[in-house]
Amino acid sequence: MYSFLLAHEGRNGVKVGIAGLGLMGSGIAKRLISTGHDVWVYNRDRSKTGPFSKDARVAASPIELASNCDLVITIVTNFDAVREVFFGDAGIAKSKDAPAIIADASTISPEQSAYCAQELRKGGIEMLGMPVMGGPAAAEAGELVPMVAGNRQAFEKARPVMEKMGKHVFYISEKDGAANAVKLALNLNIALIATAVSEGITLVKGSGIDPAVFVQVLNSTYFKTGLSEKKGPLMVANDYEPSFHLKNMLKDLELANDTAQAHGITLPTAALVQQMFRAANNSGYSEMDYTAICAFLAKINGMEGK
Repeated sequence: MYSFLLAHEGRNGVKVGIAGLGLMGSGIAKRLISTGHDVWVYNRDRSKTGPFSKDARVAASPIELASNCDLVITIVTNFDAVREVFFGDAGIAKSKDAPAIIADASTISPEQSAYCAQELRKGGIEMLGMPVMGGPAAAEAGELVPMVAGNRQAFEKARPVMEKMGKHVFYISEKDGAANAVKLALNLNIALIATAVSEGITLVKGSGIDPAVFVQVLNSTYFKTGLSEKKGPLMVANDYEPSFHLKNMLKDLELANDTAQAHGITLPTAALVQQMFRAANNSGYSEMDYTAICAFLAKINGMEGK
């Protein structure tokens, strides 16, 4: 079942399909093309496949993608989109020549990932949950951090492709959905840090001090983070060009809180931050970067434009 990665490897390498060409999916596709793989792409909005028409093959449906690839990586917006790609009328599960392994990089809940893996397994397909850490630039540079859960043998077969996506590939567990729990915990951490930096900027600005000073001091201390170093100056400059949309961070916070409730866990700060991101999303910041929570705080404090 898993010999295909060797059987189909040739001058252009393993045939890899990418379903979903958003910010992250596009970055992954570019990376795999640049590392010599024979790449197929599919996106529900076909216009997004245009930039790949010269360097990759474009599939008209998930079935066509699956029928022509050894490994399919899915990275779409939410569980509804995942189900459509897998189980819709033209879904991968309907293909008579579906690949033996699918790696789903979509951020969905552990329960949703486990459901998909178990349903696909009935048709002889092993699905690995493979959420990743890192943004579009990291995806294109091969600097993502994939986290993987599922069948260990399938993981070892797909691992060479994953290692082209990132130097550090973490195998979490055989348990379906386990990697998604870790991913949600990490995104929760990011949301909390973004909110803390935003509140610091707001406090300093409200005190009549240039918030750039706050960011500079923070980044000279032990308490600095990659977020404060890379995003802090952009937040001060009101630059919220998205690397990860605020609406998607809200979705992930909702998934984190739903997962906590399913396990009887109380996460008080996560619940509060979810409400803040929901309010920001509903106030016109949904398409901005997730750090636009800072702009939302400026708005509710009457500091907009200052």
